[in-house]
Amino acid sequence: MKKIFSYLILLALPLLVFSCRSKAPETPVSKMKSVLYTSIPASSEVIELLAGKSKTVDVNVCAEAVSDVYMTMTFKVDPEAVASYNSKNGTNYEILPSSAFTFTKGEVMLPRFNTASSTAKLRIAAVGLEDNKMYLLPVTLDKVTGTDNWQLSTEPVAYLRVIQVNTGPEGGDGSAEYPYILGTVDDLLKMGDRLSSEEKVYFRMTNDIDMSGVNWIPLNAGSPYDKEIDFDGAGHTISNFHCEYTSYPSFFGVLNGYCHDVTFKDASIDCSADSGCGILGGYAGTGAIHAEVMRVHVQGRVTMTGNKTGVGGMFGTVANANICASSADCVVYSGKNYVGGLFGYSKNTSTGTGNHIKDCWVGGAVRGDQRVGGITGGINGDNDSVENCYCIAEMFVVNQEGNKEYAATRSVGGIVGHCNQDKADACDTRMPGDVISGCIAWQDEIKTRTDLGDGTPASTGSDFYSAGAIVAFGSTHNTYANCFRKASLDFRDYCSAFLLYDQENTSPTSPLMIKKVDGSNYNFPYHGKAAPAGKTLSQLAQDLGWSPEIWDFSGELPTIRPDASYNPVEDTHCDGQIGDFDDNKLN
Repeated sequence: MKKIFSYLILLALPLLVFSCRSKAPETPVSKMKSVLYTSIPASSEVIELLAGKSKTVDVNVCAEAVSDVYMTMTFKVDPEAVASYNSKNGTNYEILPSSAFTFTKGEVMLPRFNTASSTAKLRIAAVGLEDNKMYLLPVTLDKVTGTDNWQLSTEPVAYLRVIQVNTGPEGGDGSAEYPYILGTVDDLLKMGDRLSSEEKVYFRMTNDIDMSGVNWIPLNAGSPYDKEIDFDGAGHTISNFHCEYTSYPSFFGVLNGYCHDVTFKDASIDCSADSGCGILGGYAGTGAIHAEVMRVHVQGRVTMTGNKTGVGGMFGTVANANICASSADCVVYSGKNYVGGLFGYSKNTSTGTGNHIKDCWVGGAVRGDQRVGGITGGINGDNDSVENCYCIAEMFVVNQEGNKEYAATRSVGGIVGHCNQDKADACDTRMPGDVISGCIAWQDEIKTRTDLGDGTPASTGSDFYSAGAIVAFGSTHNTYANCFRKASLDFRDYCSAFLLYDQENTSPTSPLMIKKVDGSNYNFPYHGKAAPAGKTLSQLAQDLGWSPEIWDFSGELPTIRPDASYNPVEDTHCDGQIGDFDDNKLN
């Protein structure tokens, strides 16, 4: 029996979600009848573009019934179809000039036993058009390879209407001048369909939005993570955000672009899959994809029950990113390693420029297995930095029995867990180029869950990674400068042989001095110095030179100014000192 296939083209605007419709066959494919039907969802949308702007739309092929043959298809524009459209609809549209469109991806594939093809990309640009004049672009199927048994449907052409406007469209168009407006939950839910792998898409909030009852699907959680975004919260709040998803449960999935000026309140992330997670993203940047975060505040809880390292209040992993003037006040829980109040861990960037965290604070509570830190569980990249940050997070959670479960079995740091490129040795020779500077650990207690009491590593036969008031375990040749801990800190490493003590600033040329303990091979903490008695955290931060353009010091705890701005700041010297800073000023 000869099989006849009928195809139609589905052209989906980024504003809409269309799906190919088909009847489920009641008999096996090999016995299916050749009588098929076609349908196409009608679209009344018009693409409105400002002069010089462009938009990318998706183009697909749909088959009425599945086939056991793999096929590839290409598209073409059919000028003769314009007259047919005008005659049928009583219009007088002109064809869109060839200078105003191009197929950036013109070939699709229809896998065996599928009714929907992969997606082609058609870029429409307002180039050489007249204002407020409607143009028509008829798109149809051109070639099919893989079989000769195919024919077009009776309505094979998809028509796209385009108009150049001289004022911004209502609701925005995703450009920098006219970002898509986000004022309701429905607006947020449409974001995923408006993102593009071809160009950055801009969004701006105009209201606070309550997302109660929504289980969010991350915006950019599928490889190659190429949906670039500029998300402007404009000072608004997203409350009751919730995500439980199989891949990077979070708002963005992988943040590719810029997120700024937004607060997430009472957010909750539940991850039972083997995937990193945080309220904003599983990843901040990755590879050549860069992420920027500024004036963003997240509050809520992040719970990991899956089998994956890298969990934090804001991000799971920071892989090519800068995070500035932001905060995370979250209860972060994981049974795995590399857990942090702000992010789980950092890793090398493709550019070698490092990841940089500056002017951030963390509250809430943190608990993991090992490599746990108030800001981050690990700084594992080259040339990464954490500067002018403080942590007041409890380094424990309270279980159902009302008992404290301390932050880690071993290697817990008030600011950073590991700072040694995730290595177990060569701490006294390795030079990652990382910087921990001007940070304050303001916790009441930092303790490991492992407690060997009065024993020593030599007598117990155990040798765990050390804990630290600032950094638990790191390279002595990192730059550690002007970091302080709460003077009354109740500290406990895995055995009482390891005590708190003050340490001087360090640099690659002036390595950190460690008080060695016999029998311990993995004892490389950085405790900073005890803060002067009577100093509030705000007073201490001001003495360290934190910028009043970024921080509000009116209370005992500094907060981020809503209008926090950045001016050039002086880099650290080769000796690890900040310019014009008196090391004895606070003593």
